[in-house]
Amino acid sequence: MWQRETDVIVVGYGGAGAAAALTAAQAGAQVLILEKNPEGGGNTKYSGGTLRTYRDATKAADYIEALCDGATERDVIETFIREAEHNTQWLTGLGGEVIHIDTPPASFPSSIVVAFPGTRGADGIGTRTRIKGTGHAGGIDLWGVLERNVAKSRIDVQYSAPVTELLPDKSDGVVGVVAAVDGEELRIRARRAVILTCGGFEYDTAMHLNFLGQRYFGLCNPGNTGDGIRLAGEIGADLWHMNGVAGTLGYKFPEFPCGIRQSMPSAGYVYVDQTGRRFMDETGTDAHLMWSPTSYIDTRTLRRTRIPCYVIFDEDTRMRGPVAATGHGKISDFYQWSADNSVEIKKGWIQAAQTVADLAARIDVRPDYLQASIAHYNLQCVGGYDADFGRAPGMLVPLGRPPYYAIETWPCLFNTQGGPKRNARAQVLDYRGSPIKRLYSAGELGSLWHRNYPGAGNVTEAMAVGRIAGRNAAGEPVVRA
Repeated sequence: MWQRETDVIVVGYGGAGAAAALTAAQAGAQVLILEKNPEGGGNTKYSGGTLRTYRDATKAADYIEALCDGATERDVIETFIREAEHNTQWLTGLGGEVIHIDTPPASFPSSIVVAFPGTRGADGIGTRTRIKGTGHAGGIDLWGVLERNVAKSRIDVQYSAPVTELLPDKSDGVVGVVAAVDGEELRIRARRAVILTCGGFEYDTAMHLNFLGQRYFGLCNPGNTGDGIRLAGEIGADLWHMNGVAGTLGYKFPEFPCGIRQSMPSAGYVYVDQTGRRFMDETGTDAHLMWSPTSYIDTRTLRRTRIPCYVIFDEDTRMRGPVAATGHGKISDFYQWSADNSVEIKKGWIQAAQTVADLAARIDVRPDYLQASIAHYNLQCVGGYDADFGRAPGMLVPLGRPPYYAIETWPCLFNTQGGPKRNARAQVLDYRGSPIKRLYSAGELGSLWHRNYPGAGNVTEAMAVGRIAGRNAAGEPVVRA
């Protein structure tokens, strides 16, 4: 019946999978990682790689509970925070050098770097940390530490080995998987447990439309196509947080399978919709919620007039630096944006014109509407007050010197949050709220985060909940053959 067996099977080899596998192996379990891609890293190696510390566990739990709108159980949050407190020590023990990337607060809590600072419990949130690296600071450095330690361990990693089915037993729970290994379909027994750490659904358009209500482009691992959601759903797992995402605005060009994150070098720009009108405070929205204003639907026409929208900027902004971030994300494997945007102008990715009216024609927007929007915005810059959207006075930089530029801009995903619901032990739950025996999950597949994502949370969770899942999976009694 079984072509292979091990104690713990980890499905997906990103940050959460590595943390789960290392912890299970340290607990004495034999571990097999099955990764559908030809290499590991998942979203972790393409991320910013930041982890969050917590100053006060109770206040931090209040904060996360508020951000999740009550959609995440308190014990799940509290267990996560307790485990996250060990992230630094654990990573240091793996040979990583953990450094703080926020300026240490001179006073508490006014100078804390935290999203949604007015939210209940925000003063319980600490600084962000990351692994010190030699290249681009980010998730690639964290992934390097994890990958080196997995390579030194007795953990077996199989690449290009997608899991197609979980194998449940009525009495014992999940006892194995079906996976394609070296071109052969194998039934692999898990003597103790299976852990799903195979990411979200950033690259599954059908899931976007069904669960998120609109189309996005992915920024990170193209392997994240919702596999774990389907695997767990087939055996009766409950789902949660399916409309939660961490997203921003970016570009999508046919040359690449992924999106490119937008990153403006100065405040001399605005966003306009397909009618040529501004629709948001361009500089005051948290980076992980930049997608949110694009959700608007014109109820008279049923048009999504902000997908795509356009970023409009002038020559001064163009010369101040790249309008895209290509140091992180999947795009970093393919392309580096030019320092002055000139290469992208020649490629036709950036539209240019000497007048606003001519620019409008290039992006198929009514010239009179776009001219009026830019003129009104510039007037507000002179007055130092954005009566329309409350943009901060220091961010009111007029668009003055031609040429003028425009880029088609789309909502893009760092990651999704939804998936099989899990409890504080990282056990996957069924529709009745009971644990599915011997099935665990970690990472963004069924993340504890919901709609209001504060940044530095997903990698923190991957490390912490990955360890929780690995520890508990290794502690399961051996199921009879």
